[in-house]
Amino acid sequence: MPIRRVAVAAAACVALAGCGAQPVDDRPTVRIAPAVQPAQAVPLGGFLPTADDLSAALGTGPNGFMGPTVEGGEDTLLRSVGEAQVTPADCAGAPYRLQQVVYRDSPVLSVASASWAGGGFDAAPVSAFVGVVQMSSAAAAQDFFATTTERWRRCAGQTVALQQPGLGSGELSRVTDVVFDDSVVAASVLHVSAGAEAPTGLRAVGVTGDCVVDVEVVDPRAPARADGAVTVTELVLDRIAAQR
Repeated sequence: MPIRRVAVAAAACVALAGCGAQPVDDRPTVRIAPAVQPAQAVPLGGFLPTADDLSAALGTGPNGFMGPTVEGGEDTLLRSVGEAQVTPADCAGAPYRLQQVVYRDSPVLSVASASWAGGGFDAAPVSAFVGVVQMSSAAAAQDFFATTTERWRRCAGQTVALQQPGLGSGELSRVTDVVFDDSVVAASVLHVSAGAEAPTGLRAVGVTGDCVVDVEVVDPRAPARADGAVTVTELVLDRIAAQR
């Protein structure tokens, strides 16, 4: 009898497709990918050069003054030039620094800027303006730089007209000497307002990672250092690259 019971049990197991077999769960597996974290704005003031940095870079000696740092979001971009006031509109970025109208189509996260003046007390001062703009990604910063380079290249040799209330006949700016490489584009800009020429402005925009550096240098010395804005831009780019 015991043998017969075992045989019957064995037959029952075969009929039931195997005793002790583990059930198979063939339901589809749902996997939830982690959400992409949005880019975070970072304080940029620490990337700006000091008064001593600019005095050394521009060769003006120890007498220099750095204005207060302005930091914030997109609302701290300058609004002294409107798109409808500049002709051609695409050339606004070359003669005019850190303008909201130039950056408005880019995903700006944070901005920092400061002005500096240096040089001897017996001559017109050399001045500089330095801005740093953080974009939402390195790709966005590279896109902005590529667009800026192409626009400045097309604007080379052109006269940019600015009409603003209170400026009378307005201002004309001649964009020349546009040069560029993979990380910096530069130009010289001669401003003429009410028939009077201002010292040539040296402009440069550079990129590293997710940051754009926007620089203007005005140097009335003869001869002026044509690479002054590039020198300052590269100084700031190196500082950002070393810390981020």
